[in-house]
Amino acid sequence: MPYQRLARRLADPPAPAVSTLPDGSVDRYCRLSAGALDPVERRRTFVREAESGGRKGFGLDPESIEPGGQSVNAAQQAHALGADATCYGHLDDPEPGRDVFADLPFEAVSMGRPAIVNVLDFDDSDLLLVEASSDLSAWTLADLREAAPLPVVFGTDAVVCTNWVSTPGMADAFHALGGESIPRVPFVFDPGDVLGSDLGDHRELRGALRALGESVDVVLSVNRSELHAIAAALPDPPAPPVDDEDRVLAVREAIDAPVVKHGKGEALAATSEGVVRVDNPVVEDRRQIGGGDRFAGGLAVGLGADWGWPTALACGNACASHYVATGDTASATVLREWLLDRGIA
Repeated sequence: MPYQRLARRLADPPAPAVSTLPDGSVDRYCRLSAGALDPVERRRTFVREAESGGRKGFGLDPESIEPGGQSVNAAQQAHALGADATCYGHLDDPEPGRDVFADLPFEAVSMGRPAIVNVLDFDDSDLLLVEASSDLSAWTLADLREAAPLPVVFGTDAVVCTNWVSTPGMADAFHALGGESIPRVPFVFDPGDVLGSDLGDHRELRGALRALGESVDVVLSVNRSELHAIAAALPDPPAPPVDDEDRVLAVREAIDAPVVKHGKGEALAATSEGVVRVDNPVVEDRRQIGGGDRFAGGLAVGLGADWGWPTALACGNACASHYVATGDTASATVLREWLLDRGIA
């Protein structure tokens, strides 16, 4: 049923306004080799070769370069669905004479230099080698204010915020935003890979989200591994036997805001209305990264258009599944046809 409702919604493409922030990256999709004629196509092969001690180095050959970053990817998906998207990111390409962000089809406002990400898109599992952005690591709310007035950034139907792990200033920004008089809109927040965070980091994250919830409608969006890490770091984690429904409920209680887990099998949300579960279309992965960002973009469009939780989750699922299956960010028309062709809608 959620996908049937989604297909009907997509027949008349939605047009909410969506802001995204604050990261950005130059993504270099690379071929890894252990010699000029010896490509390394699987992550386990790379691990074996690295552990053997026989290799002193590997070749890294960029095959394509794309604009990236979680906020950029989410904006791409929102724009493709018909939303009026604006990305407030780190989009100053550091390569002289090149601007990978120049052709973004939506409004983009830069706050500094992006990260450089070498994507090793192995057949069995991806691996990212990241050169961090010093501008992003030094980012504060003042940088966003300089880019645009806060009532403009938040004067939309939904906001997507990403990459807590690369943005140390985000905690202070959330506390400050909690005291601002800004429009109360859905605020889809994907913190990124919090798996290596210690208990103090998780405590800071929970406190910042509770503070932010004073001014906007926070929605925490995480994958399964991130959910497990956040739930395990709670002062009173759910006792075993425990499943992901227990975890989203426990985290929701801790941050006093909806929590969404996205993944290959399903989207699962703990909301004020209870638990909502929407199965995900089964696909064969072509792209192994970027699906979560498309999920966030699709979820923000659904929430911003006031579709309700089941349809908004279905939108996020469909956007992510289409992307990992094809490598393309789907428009509303393409996504609707894809769902109909697969007999889902």
